[in-house]
Amino acid sequence: MISTVTGRVEAAVRTAVSPGDLLATPSGRGHFTVACYGPDELVLLLGAKEARTPVPWRALEEIPDFLRGRDWVPIGTAYTTDSREGSLDAHLKGFLKTATAGWIAVVLENAAVLAIDRSRPARIKLRPGW
Repeated sequence: MISTVTGRVEAAVRTAVSPGDLLATPSGRGHFTVACYGPDELVLLLGAKEARTPVPWRALEEIPDFLRGRDWVPIGTAYTTDSREGSLDAHLKGFLKTATAGWIAVVLENAAVLAIDRSRPARIKLRPGW
């Protein structure tokens, strides 16, 4: 079923980041591209081969509630199907089994939804107003 209502996170992302934008990973050592927006997903191009990676808007819309009332939360990207409980990676792996947490954190930082502490290990927290 195609979504007809744009959520608050989706609206913030669409306003702040354009398809074709090249963004840096939280470590700054890599880059990725926002490919396009679909009615139900944000599509990223990840890695050297630019793997097309769709991320459901629903997964992003739930991130403010996931972070609300918490201090800094680990991004916790694990390049396996496992993840660190309580991390952004664990939240996102409830929707897709690909490691996307670092990239999604950067997209949401650009959209002013969350802040990233890039010291190791990288972590995030919800910005005021969310």
